[in-house]
Amino acid sequence: MAEFCSECTPFEYPDIDLAAIALDLSPGRSESFICEGCNNRAVYKDEKGGLYLAKAEDGVIKLHPVIIEQLMK
Repeated sequence: MAEFCSECTPFEYPDIDLAAIALDLSPGRSESFICEGCNNRAVYKDEKGGLYLAKAEDGVIKLHPVIIEQLMK
């Protein structure tokens, strides 16, 4: 069964809750996943507490800075 993140889910409740993952991460850690609805692959929190959404783009994983409010949908 396909899993969808909170950024792209067509359902009321996402399989992968990006905000919950981000809030649970310790600095310097990441949590990987595969969203089958979009190209999101992980949430990463740097040592200073900055959040990044890892996306697969043209076969390369790129980090995009986000704030927690962007992950809450």
